[in-house]
Amino acid sequence: MRGYACLVLLLSSSAGCGSPDRAFVGELTAPVVYGNDDRLEVFNHPDADLRRIAQESIVALIPTFRINREPDGRYALYTQSLEDLRGLCADESFGNQPTAASCAGVLIDDDLVLTAGHCIDLGTPCDSYTYVFNYYLDAPDRLAAIRDEDVYSCAGVVLRGTPRAREQTPDFAIVQLDRPVEGGHARASIRPATALGEQEPLAMIGFGSGLPAKIDSGARVADPRAEQLDFFTANLDAFQGHSGSGTFDSENRLAGILISGRTPDYVTLEGESCERVSVYQDSQAGEVVHNIAPIVTALCAAGWNAAELCDPKACEGEPCGLPSPTPEDVGGVLPRGSPGCSASGPSTGSWRTGWLVMMLLLVVARRFRRPTV
Repeated sequence: MRGYACLVLLLSSSAGCGSPDRAFVGELTAPVVYGNDDRLEVFNHPDADLRRIAQESIVALIPTFRINREPDGRYALYTQSLEDLRGLCADESFGNQPTAASCAGVLIDDDLVLTAGHCIDLGTPCDSYTYVFNYYLDAPDRLAAIRDEDVYSCAGVVLRGTPRAREQTPDFAIVQLDRPVEGGHARASIRPATALGEQEPLAMIGFGSGLPAKIDSGARVADPRAEQLDFFTANLDAFQGHSGSGTFDSENRLAGILISGRTPDYVTLEGESCERVSVYQDSQAGEVVHNIAPIVTALCAAGWNAAELCDPKACEGEPCGLPSPTPEDVGGVLPRGSPGCSASGPSTGSWRTGWLVMMLLLVVARRFRRPTV
């Protein structure tokens, strides 16, 4: 993922470049990297806690036209393999796998999914996606079964932040699902609103290049921006489709979501006619992760009733969000069930507008309560 490239992935897939789409379900037939490629399949990762998070809390945003329920109750994914989509060299990793996801999300409450704000806009409203758990490999060359309890739709965008020109944040969207999650899925544990340490280990779980979930636990914080707590930079191995990927601290708590990074993802080397993963040095770390703290601050300031997030002691006895919200912490707000379920509400472009929005929400707070679904 580089910049807002998840949308490029969606458009290129729908345009039908490469070979035609085919159905991926069950068995499979036989990316930008810093230093070593640290991406591992979920079933093959040594950290049981990260495997659990990938299985329970990570959500793929898959264009609805790419997923279909089969007669046996499983869901098939209609897309291209990575090799066909990108023209990969035969010895590159993951070439036989599907590229169905356009962005990633992470479950932060029983029916709330956090993703990157640029994944959802007027061109790709939230109801153009299906929100899918279990998009990963559970054995070599075998996709995990996706069933009804893993598949959700959008009820509405609760909150969305849009950055001003030449700024990185806020860039997030919080989507309410059509129903509370079931089937053993659970929200991710969130880090208290404290700064990460420089060179602190990180793990990221997402769908780079649209692939089934990979866990990258070989990254470290480059610049924690400890005073701002708005975003931090790291040497994560991120690709198109990684936008919104949950990024976890050294204790496997959600520290933020990936929002931008270096390009290109793939390059053609001299003398070759196929593409290979771009490789950068660890010292060139340029992936940008939106800190979770201001996102929680904005959600709670907007009046959303979620004690697991907004209670002052919700995160291991400490606040999950910043203690004193500023006008910039409040993004555009849309109530559940807005027409089209799109993210077309007011943005954070003007601090005065954002402040007035927050005041208006406080006035109508009695009417704006987290609905029971």
